[in-house]
Amino acid sequence: MTFIGRRSLRAAVAGALLATGFVLGTVTAHAAAEDPRATRHEGNASTCADAKLAGSILTSPDDYTYTRGKLEDDQYLDILTVSPDITVTGIVVKGGNAYNVYEPGKLGLPDSPPWTDLRAPVTGQNDNIPQLSHWFVCGTEKTTTTTTTATSTTGTETTTTTASSATSSTVVSTTSQSSVGTSSSSAAGGAVATTSGGPKATTQNAEDLAYTGFDGGWLIALGAALVLGGAALVFVVRARRKA
Repeated sequence: MTFIGRRSLRAAVAGALLATGFVLGTVTAHAAAEDPRATRHEGNASTCADAKLAGSILTSPDDYTYTRGKLEDDQYLDILTVSPDITVTGIVVKGGNAYNVYEPGKLGLPDSPPWTDLRAPVTGQNDNIPQLSHWFVCGTEKTTTTTTTATSTTGTETTTTTASSATSSTVVSTTSQSSVGTSSSSAAGGAVATTSGGPKATTQNAEDLAYTGFDGGWLIALGAALVLGGAALVFVVRARRKA
């Protein structure tokens, strides 16, 4: 009886150790099966707000590109590229009764793609990786601001302002008077126009003018007397010839 009791005790201890090892192995396998890069959530999420992610659901291929990810067929998803003007805030991957949330730059997931082997949480008694029931990518558009500043210094004070400037030009004419009365007008841009004209006439009083003639009244009287004398002489000569 004693020998049988010892053998039974040894068998019971061995069975207990095997059972403990099986349980521990199952727990370890379950912990290792979960993706450490993701946060597991029970239930379902169909929007970015449901998953507590900023932004809205992005579209492919405009916002990102991917491979695999076929619903009810594939178990894994790979995000290959993201548009430069997009910031990804998270990736939601669901399968079974739970979903994983992947956030770039957290839990070992790189800040930028590619992000490979994304999947849903394990499910079932055997911790299987389920097929994808649905998945989506959340993100926001990047915004850029361009500021143009102009700095002016007056004395010891420096002022920085933001403004737009317009350029205007003014044509300036200069006129010079030559010694012979010819003026030339020069305009900005190289065009030159020339006008000519004499000096301006001036009026002086007659009494201030110099005397340049002579008085011929007595000569007129003398000429008239000679004409009359000649006519009288001709008349006398004709009268004598007739006599």
